Amino acid sequence: MQPVKYKPMEHAGSSGVDEMVLVTDPAPSVLSYRMQRLWLTPMFRALVRVALPAFAIAMLCWMFLSKVENRDYLNGLVLEAHGVVQNQPVHQLQTLTIEGASLLLKDEIRAQFGDLFPISAFELDFESMRGWIEDIASVEHATLITSVGGLLSVQIKEIKPEFMWRNVAGLHLVSSNGKLLRTVNQRSDFPHFPLIAGKGATDHLDEAQALIVTAAPISERLRGLVRIGERRWDLVLSDGQTIALPEDNAAQVLAQAIVMSVAQDLFERDILLIDFRNPRRPTLRLRPQALAGLKQVKSMISSEIAK
Repeated sequence: MQPVKYKPMEHAGSSGVDEMVLVTDPAPSVLSYRMQRLWLTPMFRALVRVALPAFAIAMLCWMFLSKVENRDYLNGLVLEAHGVVQNQPVHQLQTLTIEGASLLLKDEIRAQFGDLFPISAFELDFESMRGWIEDIASVEHATLITSVGGLLSVQIKEIKPEFMWRNVAGLHLVSSNGKLLRTVNQRSDFPHFPLIAGKGATDHLDEAQALIVTAAPISERLRGLVRIGERRWDLVLSDGQTIALPEDNAAQVLAQAIVMSVAQDLFERDILLIDFRNPRRPTLRLRPQALAGLKQVKSMISSEIAK
């Protein structure tokens, strides 16, 4: 801005001349004017306030991280902080509890994960752990819950076995809908489950269950059921006795057979097979030794008659 000079003015009655007065021009200079106009532009303000500081910070970070020793230093700090957080007592899991599972299933899960404890909650892959548990055939659903005190609780909804199925591969526990749950070593481990055998037995478990209910009066003698030709059932009793049932109305025929057998003490005799495949004409098959004795008696009777 340029100062403006005013000439002195003479006034009447004045004996002298007033001093010179300097007055400043209020108009800005050209550079100041242009800078003010530029600052009023939104894009320019954003560039100065945001873009330039961000660029400067990015350049400083790039210059710092371009050196390997600086990157290693930062990685060390991150790992150290991560370790400090993980090793805090509040995040330590000390005990594994399993709820809703049978003893055999609990032992299987503990054998897989029991040796991991104590462990930090950050080190466990809960999704993989839950997936492994749910891959067990007898597990329908599993939930993992951590609680105060370092406790990891595994809550399981287990599919209950209903039958033991014997096939060429061995003994298996199966559910009520025929799903294969697990393989077992010997029958005596699960004596309370009904034993079924034969090809296609697991496809007709409703029939097998109905026959087991019907055979309640002779449950102490019942050893199992065998599916024959994927068409019908045989009941296997103690001492090797067998009741052969028809394809249709097997439960009804079995009830009649039990009544007749109990009334005539058939189970106490040397009978190998009680055949009810044709309910109108039931037949009996004797044991070999009983049949030999019967033949001997017949020959003796024939000899006496001949005399």
